[in-house]
Amino acid sequence: MLAALLTVAALSSAPTQAQPLGPWLDTALPGDEEPGDELVACPENHLRGGIQLPKAPDLYRIWFPERAWGRPEAIEVISRAAEEMAWLVPHADPLVIGDISTRTGGMLQGHRSHRAGTDIDISLYWDDARSIVGDYPGARPSRMDLETNWLLIESLLGSGTIDRILLDQRNIDLIKAYTIETGKLSEDEAERIFPEPSTRNRAATGVVHHAPRHHEHMHVRILCRAG
Repeated sequence: MLAALLTVAALSSAPTQAQPLGPWLDTALPGDEEPGDELVACPENHLRGGIQLPKAPDLYRIWFPERAWGRPEAIEVISRAAEEMAWLVPHADPLVIGDISTRTGGMLQGHRSHRAGTDIDISLYWDDARSIVGDYPGARPSRMDLETNWLLIESLLGSGTIDRILLDQRNIDLIKAYTIETGKLSEDEAERIFPEPSTRNRAATGVVHHAPRHHEHMHVRILCRAG
């Protein structure tokens, strides 16, 4: 039901696919684009025509406003996901948005990326859909709200503009197992989104990959519209 709603909302013009979860799954996976698609890899070292994420405290909280500049596609992804989460999980805290980029992009202290307004740090949900602004000493995998974090990932994938999501492998394993055990995904579908570390190839397979020091938040990289 949820996947069908996401499909109607975001991909109503897409052709029907032979997938239990609808066309959003294929659209979300890198390497599945058809010739002529308008989404491409983004510039990596600068930000031109960036937009500062506007205040929307009922939907999301911004950790550092001076680091919350992004390409229009990134701002759209955040706004869309925040609105869907507020609708799907009304009792959840607003999303917490960490670093995106500075106004002109380029080197951002503490990061190798976040230079072009295409990388977004989003805090995870804990203990009954709670979100934390700032460091969270209690960020243990066992305290993750698996259902709400999966809904957030599904919402992001539903945009069709996600290149990859980086997360600590311990968190990935729990969310992946949750999707299979609850019937949200088949094992094959889960493997396409959460490939095993020993078999994945970031350039060709999967969306959600391991990154160290990503146990409190997920790092989301978007694709850009050509031109």
